[in-house]
Amino acid sequence: MDSLKLLSKYSNLIKILELTKEYANKLDLFFAIHAYFENDIISNVARSLESKVKNIYEEYKFDRTLFVKNAAKTLGIKEDDFIYYPYYAIPISQETKVKFVDNSTIPPKALITKGVMRFTFMVYRSFQELDYRIASREEEDIVIEFENGKIKSHNRKRNIFTDANVVSKILSSNKEVLLNLALPGSYYLIPSLISMNVLPYENEVLITREEESLDFRILNGKASNDKVVMGETLHPRFKLELYYDYKSKRILKEDMARGLAYKIPS
Repeated sequence: MDSLKLLSKYSNLIKILELTKEYANKLDLFFAIHAYFENDIISNVARSLESKVKNIYEEYKFDRTLFVKNAAKTLGIKEDDFIYYPYYAIPISQETKVKFVDNSTIPPKALITKGVMRFTFMVYRSFQELDYRIASREEEDIVIEFENGKIKSHNRKRNIFTDANVVSKILSSNKEVLLNLALPGSYYLIPSLISMNVLPYENEVLITREEESLDFRILNGKASNDKVVMGETLHPRFKLELYYDYKSKRILKEDMARGLAYKIPS
């Protein structure tokens, strides 16, 4: 619940947090937006990894990348074989099914098991604003239909704000596409809330849309509150990043919260 206390300091997040709390209650979720906001999760993950990676940390404590790489190798954590779209993806179909993979970022990273998405450069207060920006040629016009994490079809009418080479590579790939799942306005934090409450890879969440209204249902993979607090809903590689940042005193939660409040459209 530390997430709520920390983010409530920012007036522009009040309405967003109110809706997020509603869904936390409706779906019976532990209110957590990011692991770095939650003291218990940080301490539990660090404690669980201490005996396994402390020597690796001592060897590579001046290089986070090398620490994570070597610790992951030692623990048998494999690299994800996805292709990654580094901008934003907004669901526009009436029904979208997603599988959350990595909640190290806000918004979290997910695969789309079924649904239609827009690739965008920015996030927006509403679907109406998104449509207006597209009509005004102030945003990309790229629509992708997904099935089982892969692209089924696409319509790329305009691609001038995001890296065209990155988009072309994704559109021509047969790999599953990992996306930053962004929702408009007051719904922005709900993917983070849900991703903190489901087991990575082993979940499916249904997002339904009617005009500007969204609803959410966890179809499978929901974790207990105890598992959330123990850090079991975090991506394995993210746990190593958290351990390193904790040991190196690099978890600057106030700065992170401030940056999040600044970036969310409200």
